[in-house]
Amino acid sequence: MSFVIVFDTICEGWQSAVDENGNPVLYATEAEAEAEIKSDFEELQRNRILEGEEPDEEPEDFVIPLEEYIKGRKFIWHPSGSEIVGESQ
Repeated sequence: MSFVIVFDTICEGWQSAVDENGNPVLYATEAEAEAEIKSDFEELQRNRILEGEEPDEEPEDFVIPLEEYIKGRKFIWHPSGSEIVGESQ
């Protein structure tokens, strides 16, 4: 099973880093992906502190199995119910 690091945006829904072919960057294990998030977050925190900015409390990125990743995933509410839109990978 492969894993993807995902971040959610208001305008574009779920997104991930992509490789040179435009495919999501994959991680062999969930632990490997979590370690990548931790490393990136720690660097971001150091930079924010050096710039005099308030650091975030926790990373916004999260890890999911590739099979669950939907590029541009948005959960849309409307009067008749709800729907999930996006591009399955």
